[in-house]
Amino acid sequence: MELDLEEEKKKLALKKSRIEAKEKRLKEKERKARTRRLIELGGLVSKAGVEGLNNNALLGALLYIKEKVKDQETVKKWKDKGSKAFEKDKSQNGEALIVSFETEPSKETKDILRNSGLRWNRFRREWQGYSKLEALKNKLDGIEAKIETVE
Repeated sequence: MELDLEEEKKKLALKKSRIEAKEKRLKEKERKARTRRLIELGGLVSKAGVEGLNNNALLGALLYIKEKVKDQETVKKWKDKGSKAFEKDKSQNGEALIVSFETEPSKETKDILRNSGLRWNRFRREWQGYSKLEALKNKLDGIEAKIETVE
């Protein structure tokens, strides 16, 4: 009987440690998602061209936005204006792309990527940047490459 009790304690301790590990992974995933969102928000502030505002003015503007969020017509206008801005940016600069290869590409291929506005990411071991997708596909015609768009 005492042996069964000890076995049960060991099983419960193992189960507890698994749950704690799962909770830790979940918290890490949530933290990364939050960090990514904050980075995106910073990018939007920059894209809007208001990063030069001091913190008080920027916070005041955001609080004004918070007050206006209840008005659906205003939010719809904001969405339309933002959508047009993103489309204009996309037509001028291209879209966010990631290009990867199974093996190291030739120097000529690397030059094509650089001239198309992409840069090598050493950490992720891939080419990233903004470029026009169809134009890049045409330039890389016949070259084995995986091209992904980033939303």
